[in-house]
Amino acid sequence: MFVIPSECEPGRLRRRRLLLLAVPLAAMGGWIASVAWRTAPQRRGNQFEVNSPYRNTRPEVAYLGDAACVRCHAEIVATYRHHPMGRSLAPIAEAAPLGDDGGGRPLFAAQGLEYAIEHRDGRVFHQETRRDSQGRVVTRGEAEVRYVLGSGRRGIGFLVERDGFLFQSPINWYAQEHRWDLAPGYEVQNYHFDRAIRPGCLFCHANRVEPVEGPLNAYRPPTFHGHAIGCERCHGPGALHVQRPEVADGRDLTIVNPARLEPSLRDAVCEQCHLLGDQRVERLGRRQEDYRPGLPLHRFWTVLVPPGDSTENRFVGQVEQMRESRCFRASQGRMGCISCHDPHELPEPQERSAYFRGRCLECHAQTGCSLPATLRRKRGREDDCLDCHMPRTGSSSILHVATTDHRIPRHGDRAGPARPATDNGPRPGTRRLVNFHQDLLDADDRDATRRALGIALCRDGADGARRALPMLEAALAARPDDVPAWEAKGFALGWLGRGPEGLDAFRKALAQEPDRESAWVGAAYLAVQLDRRRDAAAFWRRAITISPRRSDYHAELALVYLHDRNWGASADECREALRLNPCWVEVRKWLVQCLLQLGDLAAARGELAIVLGFDPPDRDELLRAFSLGAPPGFHAP
Repeated sequence: MFVIPSECEPGRLRRRRLLLLAVPLAAMGGWIASVAWRTAPQRRGNQFEVNSPYRNTRPEVAYLGDAACVRCHAEIVATYRHHPMGRSLAPIAEAAPLGDDGGGRPLFAAQGLEYAIEHRDGRVFHQETRRDSQGRVVTRGEAEVRYVLGSGRRGIGFLVERDGFLFQSPINWYAQEHRWDLAPGYEVQNYHFDRAIRPGCLFCHANRVEPVEGPLNAYRPPTFHGHAIGCERCHGPGALHVQRPEVADGRDLTIVNPARLEPSLRDAVCEQCHLLGDQRVERLGRRQEDYRPGLPLHRFWTVLVPPGDSTENRFVGQVEQMRESRCFRASQGRMGCISCHDPHELPEPQERSAYFRGRCLECHAQTGCSLPATLRRKRGREDDCLDCHMPRTGSSSILHVATTDHRIPRHGDRAGPARPATDNGPRPGTRRLVNFHQDLLDADDRDATRRALGIALCRDGADGARRALPMLEAALAARPDDVPAWEAKGFALGWLGRGPEGLDAFRKALAQEPDRESAWVGAAYLAVQLDRRRDAAAFWRRAITISPRRSDYHAELALVYLHDRNWGASADECREALRLNPCWVEVRKWLVQCLLQLGDLAAARGELAIVLGFDPPDRDELLRAFSLGAPPGFHAP
């Protein structure tokens, strides 16, 4: 009998089963922080109350795209195209040249795998190869790259599109270090070509997408309505403005000008992408795509952050840091992102110091700097305010983290770190979180905050689930149609060892949204934990029907069948997982066992040869197990 050593089960499958995580929570730079608990639009309708003088904040006003803006604003559009926001996403064929991509030669090696980029017939393929100790190719996976993600100032990621589903390539370009390496997060867990790109990531990198309801990473064609962040993301849809501008009291009410908005609405335009918080949870009945400039952001998202007196990781994003600054507090709301940043044009490197110094002097011209000019110039020839008051704080390769200290400390050289060490942070389940916009909330908003807290805390293990459950039950008592709350309750009950109740919560979510991929996956993991193999297999099959391109789903189903001794079905799922991820050695071990049980000895020997080409640490154990499972006289490779 070819027995799988217990340590052969893939670490990510074992961890997620034990911890009852629904799916890898992915976005560039950190999966959990960017997850959105989505609400089905067919249940919410597309109407919501709008209280704004700007007519283009209404949901029925159409987007037109940047081409409509060029006719009257050609100069602004031209400069904006060189701004990082104007270069946030592009088709691979239109991307600016990067460093030497090797032309098919290996770029780098990591975790025993070799990575390369190959050009064929005008198309670009990323490759992941495993070689044996003699340098021979054992197996190779590849995927065609369709888009580049990022402006290139700090890094470039790459997107793979498969039948309308978007995934990330494991290959990343780090511009400031001028090197190729694994994408952020892959050094901890290598997702190969399996990391799903969700709407929460694309919302801040792409102009507009239309997610398919149910799947986590499927989009209606065309996948992108415009590629990079466009004019309408900050000014709102332009159909009314193009048809007939309407000026009242010096304002054109058919198009939003963020500079003319009251401070909280002005800041919300930037916060839609630059306020990450600890967790962002969509309001019930809303999607992130519903937000339009000129409307309050907190009516669409609940953004949770540690409270102001906390020592937790509260200085990660630029917005959170700026709110802590003395400059912001003293301005009584007048200061905002665009007080310092021109969203249409980025100053050239040689102009940067003078540009930002000029912005500082708009408020500080009277008092000026307390240091003599000679001393200031010893610190920096440019007499740059940022050298002292906005020092750089971290590695430029860390995405989504402020690398310039936006707390604007008075003595930057003596300021503490802007990102406290996580070693001293709270253990999961004990975190305190508050609504970032708590000063703007009314009674309904406070109920939404408690609901969002319940959804956020259910990811923090048993302690978090214990705190989350009363909040989720209160939300469901008020709104039994709250599908994300039912799903979160399923996770919370799973953490608390109340598996049958958790499955019931997942079923109630799925009764309302039958194609909700995340709920099927959560239910599948919980059924596995309860050893309900028939249910688990059915749940995984349903998840695969919704999202057939996930190798981990096929692997999970293969493992259920393997434990149930359904060798043929397990072998089929192993093959499908390996077709999508050929470098998954553990799944090949399962396939060897299935093939031996099915009597297909030649195929089993071939798969074992591939496994041994990975130089596994349990090589001798595998050979012994193979000999025990094979008939007499059948020799291992």
